[in-house]
Amino acid sequence: MPDSPADTTSGAQGRPRPDAAEIVIAPRTVVTFVAILAGAALLIAMAYGLRQILAQLLAAIILAMALEPLVQVFVRRGMARGRAVSVTFALGSLAGLGCALMLLPPIIREVGSFSRHLPDLLQKLASEYQQLGRLDQHFNVIEKIRNWLTEEGGAASIGQPALQFVQGMFSTGAAVAAVSFFSLFVALDGPQWFDGFLKLVPDPSRARWQRIGSGVSKAVSGYVSGNVLISVIAATVTTIVLLATGVPYAVPIGLVVGVLDLLPMAGALLGAIIAGAVALTKGIPTMVIVVVVMALYQEFENRTLTQVVYHRTVKLSSLAIAVSLAIGAEIGGVVGALLAIPIAGAIKVVGRELLAWRRGEVPVEVVTPPKRRSWLPRAWKR
Repeated sequence: MPDSPADTTSGAQGRPRPDAAEIVIAPRTVVTFVAILAGAALLIAMAYGLRQILAQLLAAIILAMALEPLVQVFVRRGMARGRAVSVTFALGSLAGLGCALMLLPPIIREVGSFSRHLPDLLQKLASEYQQLGRLDQHFNVIEKIRNWLTEEGGAASIGQPALQFVQGMFSTGAAVAAVSFFSLFVALDGPQWFDGFLKLVPDPSRARWQRIGSGVSKAVSGYVSGNVLISVIAATVTTIVLLATGVPYAVPIGLVVGVLDLLPMAGALLGAIIAGAVALTKGIPTMVIVVVVMALYQEFENRTLTQVVYHRTVKLSSLAIAVSLAIGAEIGGVVGALLAIPIAGAIKVVGRELLAWRRGEVPVEVVTPPKRRSWLPRAWKR
């Protein structure tokens, strides 16, 4: 017969039965738990307040890892690491300055010229194409635009967005300068930081952490090199198309498209819009040819080239690349999409090491290394 609820105690004294466990929470445990929660909340608040600086620091680390192969080229030729880093960043600064000098004067000159000659351009298009001419006769569009530019302050309203664009360029330039400044110190002191971290790690797991660092750096450098390769191809295709169709400023526009193509998803579209707008100055057929060719190239880049390049450099599948880009764009916009693929590659490396650690094995990619040695272990040992 089962015990009744009254039988939960034994004996006349009402002592608890031996199988009844008493849970006692010490005050010290409560205080420790509350302190951990408070510390975590404070850490999250600090990270949110410093999110801009942290994002710049993360971008600086990625940039330093991307430039490490070039630094190692100079180091292998007998140059000291500090001097090699200085030469590398000097070359990068000269390249950026050259791009700015090539792009900014034509952009400033052509924006002013476009605003002045917009009515004449519309008049030419209306005279060449009957449908546009009928629209102008019916709605008097060209005359209204001419009056808006000359009498109603239209030029000033065009200049105001241009001024905002210049201000945005200055703020972007300040952010780029901050990232470059951080990258310089990361490239200089990165080996000492990594060596110091390895000294704090227990000896049995030191090799695992070394492999994690090497794999993460390979993923980041592979992503950057693949992204640069895709941008160079986009810039080359755009320049060739613009030269073939006689569009002015073909090389600067191709350079702009290459720089914008560094941004996943939205960059190629912005470049196509800019190229199409400039091609409109040569007529609608020229614009149609340029837009169609760039649309076809975008389709090829998004569906084939990006998947092949990132699969070979970052070692991610096509599905993983697409999902990581979608998640990154949803969380962080353009910056999130830009950092999504290297972060996904780093997560893959860490997950592989954790799985091997749980199984007591060595990762397969470490047992059978590729023919070419990775540059990171040698670089971080200095």
